[in-house]
Amino acid sequence: MKTLYLIAKVLTLPGAFLQGFWEHVTCRILKLEVTDRRYLRPDASCGHAAHAPAMCHVRAYLFSLMPYVAQRILGWIFVAAAAPPLLLFNLRGMEENPLLVPEIIALFLGLSILCNSFPAWEDALRHWRLFYGGNSPEEEQAIEAYTEALLAAFEAVPAPEEGGAPAAPILPEAPGLPKFAPPAWKIILAPCNAYFLAGAWLEKNGIPAIAAVVITVVLLVLR
Repeated sequence: MKTLYLIAKVLTLPGAFLQGFWEHVTCRILKLEVTDRRYLRPDASCGHAAHAPAMCHVRAYLFSLMPYVAQRILGWIFVAAAAPPLLLFNLRGMEENPLLVPEIIALFLGLSILCNSFPAWEDALRHWRLFYGGNSPEEEQAIEAYTEALLAAFEAVPAPEEGGAPAAPILPEAPGLPKFAPPAWKIILAPCNAYFLAGAWLEKNGIPAIAAVVITVVLLVLR
């Protein structure tokens, strides 16, 4: 599936690069650290901005939404401008209709952008877990270790001298743990969350790119 995913990203290169750009901008807005400035990498996150994971359900939701609003609007503008002329004219007479060439380019750009309109699979899974899951085994271990360190800090406090004030314990640093969504938001945002997860799965398997190729071929052969 990784090979198919990379092929899909190559076929939709303009949209993949633009998707990484919008995600990078969103990371800056949400103050998520960008760990790799390259948008096009030969791995399963190609076309996405590598960033630190969101630890809050609000940031996870906004990251799954914000980059792709502009992406979809721009993609549909290109498709809406290109599709009607391609449906009205016979492309087999392209030499007699040279103005159709820009429409073909616009169609390619629009479909390539729309094919890259979903979060990365890893981001979608983390988004889903912050709404409907719980702590990971690593986070549970961090909580357990912090609790033990906290108890040890209180036990290490010496007994106060007679008439003196008790010494303050030296508390360990709390681990950074995720903030999960409240029950009401789980219900209200359930359709959007399911849409993000399903779209990320489709993109991971290259299905939007395959659909775009089929649509392009159909438009090119229609009279």
